[in-house]
Amino acid sequence: MTDSDLLAAFDDDVIRAVADANDAEEQRLRDALEAHQRTMRENPGVEDLVYEWRKRFDDAVLHRTPETFYVAVREGVWREYGDHLELDDRLLGALVAVHQEQVLRADAVESDDIDADAVAVVVSRPA
Repeated sequence: MTDSDLLAAFDDDVIRAVADANDAEEQRLRDALEAHQRTMRENPGVEDLVYEWRKRFDDAVLHRTPETFYVAVREGVWREYGDHLELDDRLLGALVAVHQEQVLRADAVESDDIDADAVAVVVSRPA
C-alpha cells in the first residue's frame, strides 16, 4: 500500500483549500490523512469498521463506490481518532474538514443527507 493509495479518495484541491483555511501545514495534514486511512484499514479493517458504524448509527453509509465509502458518524468517533493519532485540536479540525468537504463534493451526497449531529468520514477501500 503506497501513500498515494491512501489518499486516492481525496482531491488535492480540497486538501490544499482546507489546509489554507485552517492555517495548517499542508504536508502535516496529508500525513494525518494517510495515518487515519491506514488506521482504518489496519484496525479493524474497512469492511468491519463500516459494518460496526452501520450497526451503531442510523443511515451511516451515505454512498459507496467500489473504491470508497462515504459515511456519517457521531463526533465522538473523530475524537477517538484524534486521541489515537495524537493530533492537536487544530490538525484534527482540519482533518475532519477535509473529510466533510470531500463528502459534500461527491455528486451522490447532498448536504441534507448528513444528519445535523453527524460528521462525515471518507473511508477508502484497499485495492
